Amino acid sequence: MPSACKVYELGEADKLPLLREALKPGAEAAGAKLTLTESGGLSLRGVAELAGRAVVFEVFSFKGKLYLIVAAGKKLARRVAAGVAEAAGLDAREVEVPSRRISGLCEGRVVKLVVFGMVRVPGLRRVMLTGDAVSDTDVYRELTQLSEVKYAVFEDESGVLLGVSDRLSVVAYSKLTDEELIELVKERLLPLVIR
Repeated sequence: MPSACKVYELGEADKLPLLREALKPGAEAAGAKLTLTESGGLSLRGVAELAGRAVVFEVFSFKGKLYLIVAAGKKLARRVAAGVAEAAGLDAREVEVPSRRISGLCEGRVVKLVVFGMVRVPGLRRVMLTGDAVSDTDVYRELTQLSEVKYAVFEDESGVLLGVSDRLSVVAYSKLTDEELIELVKERLLPLVIR
């Protein structure tokens, strides 16, 4: 089964000490019990107990902003993000990735699937291309000029098959633990999409 995570922005990086204080043992917010498992200088790792599940999350500073990665699908991640943000009086906002950055992720990689939105072709709203090497086709190159990339599935440099959306939801179709996926997103993906 694929593993998934979602990335949120929590504001300025100087809010990390406030969040560290708010997530003391026994913190509860938005129906989630929040527990810190690791607290380093520029990051926090924790677990949110919600809906009978333990969900791993990490908060860290990157380029002057505070980011939260929640290792869960979209709906559960949204609830965890709301709890973490509420505990510290912050606002969790979805990270938006411009189409050109998703296209940039695909350059020089094996692309298996691309979903295009806002297609400027009469009668079409979305177009999906799937295959063994989608980015090597003329149709792909033409559609990147006529529309926005909403979602792409590609192999990264280490052979991990990843799906990335324009709202920075990430799905690993390769076998990864939640912690490995968070680390991959934090160390290899974020630097390519956030500038």
